[in-house]
Amino acid sequence: MLWALSVFAMSAGTAVVPVFSAEVYLVSVVLSQHGPPWWVLGPLAAVGQLLGKAVHYLAARGAVRLPRLLNREGHHAEWRWPHRLGALCERHPVAGASTVLLSGLVGVPPFAAVVLAAGMLRVPWPVWLPSAATGRMARFCLLAALPELLRFGTPLAGAPLC
Repeated sequence: MLWALSVFAMSAGTAVVPVFSAEVYLVSVVLSQHGPPWWVLGPLAAVGQLLGKAVHYLAARGAVRLPRLLNREGHHAEWRWPHRLGALCERHPVAGASTVLLSGLVGVPPFAAVVLAAGMLRVPWPVWLPSAATGRMARFCLLAALPELLRFGTPLAGAPLC
């Protein structure tokens, strides 16, 4: 139970301040501990990441005040890419949700940048959250299940880990 809470806390913390990889921590917990199954750790890591990234989303929308050092007021003219992305998403609504889903799953484009762009473009929460949650849930569940899949001697595994 403590490992599950540590995965949640580490995922949420690294989503806000990315000093360590939540993915590396998740896989290391799965490899070092025999108790928590992937179907518990994967969703906990995904929820922690989404809660942490919600801080970035809300800050980009202006709902959360940032410290003065991080405030970029007066520099919005230099930020052209969010406006181009917004125009693309208005022309092709499915492209926005697909980009968030793909970013949440494989990390291309970087999920942190997509979260910031969604906040800056004021994408409604009910539009952004389902795609982000689906992508992150799939990503972290696959990462948590991967060591166990490799242990069972799949052709990709090579030598057993145990």
